[in-house]
Parts: sequence; structure tokens; C-alpha cells
Amino acid sequence: MKEEHYQTVSQIFYSTCAKHNSRPAQLFNAGLYNNDNSGRFTYGEMLLRVEMLACGLMSLGFDKNQRAAIMSTNSPYWTHADFAIINSGGVTVTIYPSLSLNEASYIINDSECSYLFVGSQEILNRILPGVSGMPSLSKIIVMDIQYRGDRENVIGLGQLMDLGLSFQAQNSSALSQRWQSVSLDDWAAIVYTSGTTGMGKGAILTHRTVATRLYHTLYTFSKTGISIMEEDVCLSFLPLSHIFDRGCCQMLGVYVGACIAYADRPSTIMQDMQKYRPTWFNCVPRLYEKLFITIRDEMAKSPVKKTVFRLALGVGQKTLAYRTDSHGRINMAEDFDLVGRLPLGLRISYKMADKILARVRDLFGGRLKLAFSAGAGISAELSTLFYAMGFRIVEGYGLTETCTACNCNPLTGIKPGKVGPPANGSLGRLAEDGEYQISGAGLFIGYLNKPEETAEAFTPDGWFRSGDLGEFDQDGYLKIVDRKKAIIVLSTGKNVAPAKIESLFSTSSKVEQVFVIGDEKKYISALLVPNFNYFIDLFKRENIPFDRDSLVYSNASGAPVCVQVGADFIGQPLLREMVEKEVNAANKILEGFEAIKKYAIIPRRFLEETGEITPTLKPKKHVILANYEDTVRSLYEQGQQTS
Repeated sequence: MKEEHYQTVSQIFYSTCAKHNSRPAQLFNAGLYNNDNSGRFTYGEMLLRVEMLACGLMSLGFDKNQRAAIMSTNSPYWTHADFAIINSGGVTVTIYPSLSLNEASYIINDSECSYLFVGSQEILNRILPGVSGMPSLSKIIVMDIQYRGDRENVIGLGQLMDLGLSFQAQNSSALSQRWQSVSLDDWAAIVYTSGTTGMGKGAILTHRTVATRLYHTLYTFSKTGISIMEEDVCLSFLPLSHIFDRGCCQMLGVYVGACIAYADRPSTIMQDMQKYRPTWFNCVPRLYEKLFITIRDEMAKSPVKKTVFRLALGVGQKTLAYRTDSHGRINMAEDFDLVGRLPLGLRISYKMADKILARVRDLFGGRLKLAFSAGAGISAELSTLFYAMGFRIVEGYGLTETCTACNCNPLTGIKPGKVGPPANGSLGRLAEDGEYQISGAGLFIGYLNKPEETAEAFTPDGWFRSGDLGEFDQDGYLKIVDRKKAIIVLSTGKNVAPAKIESLFSTSSKVEQVFVIGDEKKYISALLVPNFNYFIDLFKRENIPFDRDSLVYSNASGAPVCVQVGADFIGQPLLREMVEKEVNAANKILEGFEAIKKYAIIPRRFLEETGEITPTLKPKKHVILANYEDTVRSLYEQGQQTS
């Protein structure tokens, strides 16, 4: 591809702001941001805000190629800060807002950040005690336009904007000269991987990395029935600290001139769907599971409603056969003539059923064109249920190192359970041991300060080793089996993929988390975490007594969720019976050696706060095994029964 097809991130930003100056760029709840701009920025208004912040950074001495970090939940200010850093020639370093001081300090020191944007007073309070151990950090900016810092090294967003206005008045061409001096091979971002086995690695993404991925993604979309245009609205709720939403919502949205709407918090997603009526969003399988359970519960509020929904869903499932070709590819494109392909009887049933299913789709705002799924594999059963309801979920596959999706299902031919063929400018192949390897557009250039890990990440001929095991089918569609390091090898020599077992609980309203065990053991066992909120409601309805003083709640998602219960709670016969049924149902699908022979029911959720899962909800195996060492040992003691 010729170089002129690619633009730096700054060129993309300025080009879009000029072309779509009066179009909406950002929508948000103004009440959360001091009524800033009445909850709406056009591209022209966003450009002015970003320029003020970029000039503010430059007034503080921010030089080209310096690093500045963002540690915040999603907000319009997150996007402003990101483009301000990049447009002033810098490199954005992303930090999950939930990380501990120790983890955040590691990233700041490893990347030698000079500036840190924090999203709240709470995050500031978490960081300040460790500032003396961050020698490169010169200033913290609190992302609040009314905040006024009371110490030399902390200022508010409004103060930075004021500095920017003064700088602009005296140096009118400095910013344009800075961003125009940036080349495609300059660094744009350092994004740290999740770190399931320790501290994450900083993947370096250049402007070329981002530009080639965006260009080829839009080209792939044009050939596969996917359309993202300036009229579209994306709801942003996955962490922008992660490459998925930052790339497939923020960067993609700005690339085409679409509007980005910011959810208030994770617990308000369904309300935000109604408010902003998005045409697309990005989601991970665990949240799709929760969304389906929300739909199912909403449709089960009365016996009549439950029956009508079940019948309508059944009709929707029957129609999928008429969307599916001989290779098992489902055509979910908007222009696919489903009604014209249905036999008369089913056509009549479908027209009635779709009126019911349309009400379900209206829960998501009524304008949803498609949703992307990545971050982990979504079960074929779950995605098929969404297709039956008329939702278009496009499953893809990518990593931090590939700057979003390098594989993607075409909307014109989706294979549930597969992540599609290589796409968006990428090439893919399998090594002899089954590891998936990637080349082409959108690749990172290496891990910061880790030359050995960088060398190990690439083959001698330059292909990136993903660390995932995969299988290609006859149509070139990839199936991800599991992480190479996650595969369990039993003492019998059999290999077991935990992801396969975990996916069988994906639509369960009774079991919340599953951690599969079995390395060098004779059989598979598991630690199971029930859905405590489900059973609390059930016990209340059935008048089953339990110790309410033992319940522990977390408001991390913005709504109270029970994360710990007492021993009496998990000892309730009804709970144990229902969990047993879930395990038995899964075991009927699994091969004999894959089946869960024994399990323990755990009275506490695996949490990020306890170090047991990453911000992207992936389990930290070594931490969980250490925390539950005695429990795991009991599952393999002679004579120990399933618990």
C-alpha cells in the first residue's frame, strides 16, 4: 500500500475536525462534568479543547516523544487528553483506573512518564503517596475543569487549559509545527498488556501501527457488509485503557467522523443505550452473557411475557437456517432478504415473532446496527441466541500487540465459535505446534525496555507469535482454542482447554465464575463462584434463612454487587443442587477426560482488588492457586467427594 494512503494520528484528527466541524463528536452526561458544554462537543469544539490542552502541556515543557499517562475511567476528557498528548508530539501511556499504586508506579516508571492525567480525586489520593518513588513524573493533572490544585505538582484540567490559552496567544504556530513534524514511525502509544502472570509489558504502537490498522479495517468493512459512517454513534463503556474500545470506538469513530457517547458507568449501560441510541458498540463475552441474562430476566417478569418471548425466540432460531449457507456461515448483513427466503408458514410466524423481538432490540436503543465482540471467545450458543433475536454481533480476534482485530467474521458470513479469517490488513498462519502467528498491518514494534521478550515475540522471518493456539477450517476461518500457556496437561497426557469448559457456563444465571484446575493431575476439577445476587433474590422469595451480616458488597461497577457470602449461604441445599445441575449439564457436552470430576463452591468472587483477575477479567492463575491452595489440595485427596 502506498504511503500516501496513511496519515499520522494527528493528521487523521485534524482532517476529521475540518471535514466534520459542526457534526457531533461526543455526547455525555453533563451532570458528571460540571455541566461542561451541556453534554455535547462538536468536532470543532473538541478541536479547540484538545488544542488548549496540547498547548497547556507544551507550556509546561512537554517535548516531542515525551510520555504522558492517562489513568481514568472513560470520559470525553480521556479522549481530549489522548489527542492532546499525541498532537503535541508525545506518546500516550494508558493505565487502568483500578490499578493499585504499586502497579501504576511500575507503568509510570517503566515508561518514564513526565505527566499523569487522573480521572478523579480518589485516583489522585491513591497515587500521591507514591509520587516520591516516580522520579520522571513532574506534574499530575486532575481531569476536572473546576479543580484547583493546592500543591505545586498537581493542577486541574481548567488550569491546564488556561495555560494553553496563554501559550497559544504568544506562540500561535507552535502546536501546528509540532504535530506536523510527527512521522508515521514516531511512537503514538504504549499500551501495557494485562499481565496474567506478573506485571504487564508495554507494547509500543507507532502512528504507522494505528494508521495501517484503521485504513485496512475500513477497507475490510467495505467488502464484508459492515458500514461505519459519520452518522453513526458508538457507546463507549469498555475501558479506553484497553486497546479494544480505544481502537474500535475512539480511533475508529474519529477516523470516520462518527459520534462517541460515553456511558455514565458500567452499571448504567442499559439506561445509556436508551439515552444515546447507539448504532454500534464493543463488548466482551462476559458482558454479552450478562446482557443476555438481563434480556431473559426482563422477558420473564410475567408468565405470559416469558412464554411469548420463548416462542418468539424459537421462531427466530428456526429462521437462522435460511440465513445459513452449506458451510455454516450465517448472513447477518442488513440488506439480506430473510423474509423472501422463508416458506409461507414460517414467514407469517416470523413477522409476528419479530414484533416481540423488536421490543428486545429496543432495550438497546432501537438503532443498533452491529456490535463487535473480542477480548475472549464468545460461545457459539450465546452468539446464536443473539442472532436469533436479530442482533448482529461480529466476533473478531486481536491483541494489544496487533492494535485491535487482525481476524474478523464478515457480516455476510459469520461462523459462530470462530473469529473469522485474517482481516484488516493482517496475514495469519499456524506454527507446527498450533500457535497462531500474525504479520501485515497494525503490528506493534516491540516491548518497551524488554529486548529479550521482543525478540522472543517474533519469528526469524518477522511474524508475531500470539501465544494463542488455533485451528483453521476449510474456509480459512480461525478458531482460538486457548492461550498456549493456559492449556492444562493432565497426568494421563491429555490436553484440556479451560476456555472450552468455561464457555459452557456462559449463559448460566447461577454460576458467575469458573476456574478450571488439572495440571499434572489425573482429572479436571474446578472452583465455582455462584451468582450471589441471583441466590439472594431466590432465598428471599423462598423464605430460606441465611446470615445477611456475612454478605459483602462492592460498588466498583456503580451498583451494589454481592462479592462475598457466609459458609451457611453456600451450604444451602438448594444452591448446591442447582450448581450441581449446571455442572452435570456441562459434563454431558464435554469429553470424558474434560469433564469436571470434582469442584468446590467458593464463598467469594475472584476480584481485581485481590489480584485474582486482571482489569480485562482474565484469571491470574498463580494467585488463585495460591489463595485456594488448601481447597485445591482437598479436591485431589484420596476419597474426597465432590463438594
